[in-house]
Amino acid sequence: MPLLVVLLLIYCLVICFLLAIVINGHELTNAEKKLRSFLVKGKEETEVPDELYNKAYEIVMDLGEALENENDMVKHDGVQMAFKRVEDFRDDSKEFNYHSQQPSESKPSLKVVK
Repeated sequence: MPLLVVLLLIYCLVICFLLAIVINGHELTNAEKKLRSFLVKGKEETEVPDELYNKAYEIVMDLGEALENENDMVKHDGVQMAFKRVEDFRDDSKEFNYHSQQPSESKPSLKVVK
């Protein structure tokens, strides 16, 4: 009986490895590609508006400049300022995240009735 349990556990482990290989693999065969598309649903990628991208870029560059400074007090103040700016940025970008996750309107399906 214990041998049967061990063999079932090994069998489950092998199946998990095979699924991981199919999900993370490249140069897959057609059957593997179909299995991968069934297991992994693609996410819709929406582009970030230039305004948000530029603001985030400025925050990161200012944080980098603050961390390059030799004085620890200046580093501390720079990191605190960057953190405050990140909080403001997060509040501003919530509207974008909310709109990008809404499902698109589906077209009504019409049926012919005889």
